[in-house]
Amino acid sequence: YENGVASRLLFVNYVQPTVPNANDYIVTFAVGGAQTGLPAVTPATVKVKYLRADSINSKDNITWAGQTFGAQFQSDGRLQGDLDIIEIQCNAADGTCNVPVPGPSVALVFLTDSAVASSGADITQAETFATTVTTGKSLPSMNQADLMASNGRNGGDPLGTTSKSSSKDNSAALRNGVSSGWVMGVSLFASFALAQLLL
Repeated sequence: YENGVASRLLFVNYVQPTVPNANDYIVTFAVGGAQTGLPAVTPATVKVKYLRADSINSKDNITWAGQTFGAQFQSDGRLQGDLDIIEIQCNAADGTCNVPVPGPSVALVFLTDSAVASSGADITQAETFATTVTTGKSLPSMNQADLMASNGRNGGDPLGTTSKSSSKDNSAALRNGVSSGWVMGVSLFASFALAQLLL
């Protein structure tokens, strides 16, 4: 129902026939009238979209209103083929509709034109969306000529960190640590050499 008005019906046939069409069935329905105590408002015609497959175990070759997403591992996510919506005439004499439901299949019955339109039936061109989005952030870049001419750091710049706030303090501490270690190493080597001469 939409806004108090019957708009769609859904029928499902799970039966897998051993003989083609052996388990198809026909649904007969009416909207209002008879023992319901409501006004008979069965439409003159209904439109039906079918979800079809060769088997209830099928993983490909599944169609929705005549269209398919393509073969297995070959789909780009868009429906392919011509849209096929079946229009069925109802029985004006007794106010009923007969909708065939093949096995296996799902039948989505539209009782109003607005229900069909809201299902996207009038869309003839698939809508696509960009796969890339540009944000407000800028990407880092470097002149290619400078990159080709460079040879790493060459020891010209002090070491630092990737943290913007601590790079100066850490690089200074690292330089002091390297210098102290170098002086200590030279002192120990000199002491060792002098001891060898005195012995």
